[in-house]
Amino acid sequence: MRFRLTLDVNRAHGNLLPLSYQYEQSAVIYKILSRSDRDYSSWLHDNGFKLETGKRFKLFCYSRLKPDKYRILPKVGCMNLIGDRVEWTISFLPEKSTELFVRGLFADQHFTLGNKDYRVDFHVANVELLPSVPVEPTMEWEAQSPVCVKEHVDGRTIFLSPEAPNYSEAILRGLLSRYESLHGHPYNGDTSGFRFELLSPQPKSALITIKAGTPQQTRIRGYRYRFRLTAPKELMHIASEGGIGEECSQGFGYVENIKG
Repeated sequence: MRFRLTLDVNRAHGNLLPLSYQYEQSAVIYKILSRSDRDYSSWLHDNGFKLETGKRFKLFCYSRLKPDKYRILPKVGCMNLIGDRVEWTISFLPEKSTELFVRGLFADQHFTLGNKDYRVDFHVANVELLPSVPVEPTMEWEAQSPVCVKEHVDGRTIFLSPEAPNYSEAILRGLLSRYESLHGHPYNGDTSGFRFELLSPQPKSALITIKAGTPQQTRIRGYRYRFRLTAPKELMHIASEGGIGEECSQGFGYVENIKG
């Protein structure tokens, strides 16, 4: 279930935003969710979730910010927000009570994105429920945020390019994992016809800094590209509403359907 947030830009702290702001978006979502423990708990219960102590709900993904006017300042690694409005799309996999919950929780919120040097204040001016995407056996998509796929080899983390021979298998594995997290049991349908086809001749690589300037700072590589996916409808729904690849709740893997 997708929601488009329309944000007003408040220049109290400036209008420069670091280019690596995806993790801060995730932190904002969790902070807003935590402001209403009772509603949050009820929503999770309605959707059949029982989170273990200390674990976070992760079945959501989101787009990068889409300002109405901006320019990139590569020398300082920032985006200069020139306009007054920004759009941000957030998608939640669970559907029961979600519209009422999200509208009530996110409407009229104020938050800040950025780091100690560059940050921007925002106000949520509007929350709009977007129409669901009709699921078909084969669909074409565009990654609006980088898709992260990892392998662990000899204690090292390797970020796979979408051109890697085992990439399709890794995408399927991620969808199956999120299906099990959502439904509480493994997917038992036929996946023999699953296909991932890269459509972009040159996928765009992006190295995103997570928790910048802290002892926990790390970097995650992902790729933006267009692709064609053939999958069972249950898994196609997961891709549409919950993203593909890994680290979706940290700002990776959000995709949008390419309409023919």
